[in-house]
Amino acid sequence: MRPLEYKTKVGEEILSFLESKKDTAVSVMDICDEMERRNVKSNITTIYRQLDKLVTAKKVIVHSAKDGKKGLYQYIAGEEECLSHLHIQCTGCAKIIHLDCGESKEFTDHISHEHGIILDFSKTVIYGLCEKCAKKQAV
Repeated sequence: MRPLEYKTKVGEEILSFLESKKDTAVSVMDICDEMERRNVKSNITTIYRQLDKLVTAKKVIVHSAKDGKKGLYQYIAGEEECLSHLHIQCTGCAKIIHLDCGESKEFTDHISHEHGIILDFSKTVIYGLCEKCAKKQAV
């Protein structure tokens, strides 16, 4: 028998925020700011603890920021396919683009078969500019 999941106000608010930003990777500081805006009493340790639980439960995946110095969190609950394809993160707006097309599958299969590398899609991110941000830069 599995123990009941212990839910807290902070945990529910974090999950709610991540769900509302599911196509964007958010930092712990983004979450802290949102908790403050929502008047939810919390601290950074509690937020990290809640995020660890969400990652373990496969409701959230964590990517490294483009500078590699911090984690960015993305809500994926109910979308297990996120664990089987590549993602592109826009370096302008942090939007996440799902690469679940045939060409990316062909590429990842090549990496596996020809180079013996099994990718961890929950941690593999390609960085670039989305179409909207690229247009802004061109102006």
